[in-house]
This record gives sequence, C-alpha cells and structure tokens, in this order.
Amino acid sequence: MDANSSEDLSCPVCCEIFKDPVLLSCSHSFCKECLQQFWKTKKTQECPVCSRRSSKEMPPRENESRSSGSEEICSLHSEKLKLFCLEDKQSVCLVCRDSEKHVNHTFRPISEVLSSHKKELNTALTSLQNKLKHAEEMKTECNKTVQHIKSQAEHTEHQIKEEFEKLHQFLRSEEEATITALREEEEQKNRMMKEKLEEMNRHISALSHTIKDTEEMMKANDVCFLKNFNVMMGRVQISQPDPQMSSGALIHVSHYLSNLPFRVWKKMQETVQHSESPADLTPADTSTKDSTF
Repeated sequence: MDANSSEDLSCPVCCEIFKDPVLLSCSHSFCKECLQQFWKTKKTQECPVCSRRSSKEMPPRENESRSSGSEEICSLHSEKLKLFCLEDKQSVCLVCRDSEKHVNHTFRPISEVLSSHKKELNTALTSLQNKLKHAEEMKTECNKTVQHIKSQAEHTEHQIKEEFEKLHQFLRSEEEATITALREEEEQKNRMMKEKLEEMNRHISALSHTIKDTEEMMKANDVCFLKNFNVMMGRVQISQPDPQMSSGALIHVSHYLSNLPFRVWKKMQETVQHSESPADLTPADTSTKDSTF
C-alpha cells in the first residue's frame, strides 16, 4: 500500500488509522476523540486542517454522512464514487479500491450494479404492490361479508319473530278454544244445577205444607181429628222419593288438564305436517266443536 493510501486512512491529528471517524462539512475526517480533544484545547470548533468553523458540536460519523445524501463524494478521499464493492455492499471511489480495506474485493461500475439492483428492487416492489392490491381486495370482501352477515342476521331475526308469532297465535287460539269449551261446560252444568234447585224448592215446599197441615191437625179436637184422619194419613203416606244429585254435575277437570301440553303439541305437529312449511302454520279454530280433547 502506497504512502497516499496510508494517509487517506489516517487521522490528520494523531496520524493513526481512523478510530470512530467523523466527517466535517469541509469534507475532512478525524477520529472522533481527536477532534473533540482538539476543540477542547483550541476552545473553538474549527477544522484542524483548514481551520473552517463547524456549525455542529457533534459532527456525524462517516457512515451517517454517507446515508444522509452525500453518496456521490467519498467521505474519506473526497473523490467521486464510481465503483461498488460487492463484498462490503457499498459505493467506493478509485482510491478506496486500492486501499488495504478492500484488498481482494470485487468491484463493479455503479451504473452496472445500479441497473441490476433497481431491477431486483422493482421486482420486489411489484410483488409488494400486488400483495397490497390483494390485501385491499380482501379488505373490501371482508367489509362486504360483514355487511352481508348483518343483513343475514337482521333478515333471519325477522323471520324467526314471524314464525314464533305464528306459533304464539296458534297457542293463543288453542288456549282460547280450550277456555271457551270450559266456559260452555260451566254454563251447561250451572243450568242443570239451577233446574235441580228449582225441583228441590218445589219438593221442600210440598213437604213443608204437609208437615204444617199435619201439625195443625194434631192440635184439633177429637171429633175433627177423627174426621180428617184418613185424608191426612193419605197425604202423609204418599210416596215422595228423596231428591238425588244428578251424575256428572261437576266439571270434568281432567278432560281439560290431562296431558294438555302433549295434546297441543300433537295438534301443532299435525298442523305443521299438513302445511307446506312452518310458515303456513295456521291457528286452531276457536269454535268448541272443532276442538278435540
């Protein structure tokens, strides 16, 4: 390695190989520690080589400088960057190519590497763009699916309510029909008991009159008693059967309550089977003659 190359890699302050090099705006590089010590001694922020003042208390490292937009000029040698080191994956100048740092490295013109790299990156970019397009399409489909799910739920809920309303109507009709049958039997049994009570009243009235007449005769004088005895005995001995409670006077409760849920369920099942669909379920007729138990 020649003297110029060695100087290019050496700090102008300590004359040693760069340690943590920093780059001033005047394009001169120094070890970070050497520059800070120089500024501390001089009490001014100027370049140790050209005395140009620096506006930054902490100059950027060389790598940072290269990444901030100074790729066209080598920060170490102030030469144009014309080559690309395949091993270090970075742009270098002609002086860098001959330096010890890049011994046995392979170099290509920046324009040549740039073309292949741009093609490679463009391929990757196209793939990402396709992925983005696919993701956006999937997002659109997901949003559509969310809306469809909402629509499905609302429509299904509406249908469920309609079907249950028909079932409720069926049950209300069956309830009404059963209660109507109960009320009719109640009215029939009450009518029977009213007739029975009228019969009992007539019977009681006849007995009361006979008893009263007999008691009065018992108080009559002997001649009168004997005179009317045969007639009164005839009235007293007339056979009057004791009144009897009619059979079936009470309401047949088990007729209405026995297996009521099962009987209604069977009737509902028959109605559903004879209809085209559950939507065709029709309530039972409220007339008692069509209600079977």
